[in-house]
Amino acid sequence: MVSDLLLESATLMLIGMVSVFTFLLLLVLLMTVMSSLLRRYAPLKATDTANKADTVANGVSPAVVAAISAAVHQYRQQHK
Repeated sequence: MVSDLLLESATLMLIGMVSVFTFLLLLVLLMTVMSSLLRRYAPLKATDTANKADTVANGVSPAVVAAISAAVHQYRQQHK
């Protein structure tokens, strides 16, 4: 009786683990295929890569730096 229940629970656990592993493997494979297809058929434009390179190098885009600088300047002018 107990051994039958343990066997059934082990079978259910194995089926569940295999199904989750299969789903995750399929998900990773589909994401990889979609990524390669996007890189092939929809490459980044030259302006996008230049802006992205500038953002990655500094960590923050120049527009954000300018907005923060203007806000700090305005705050300091108002709170003298």
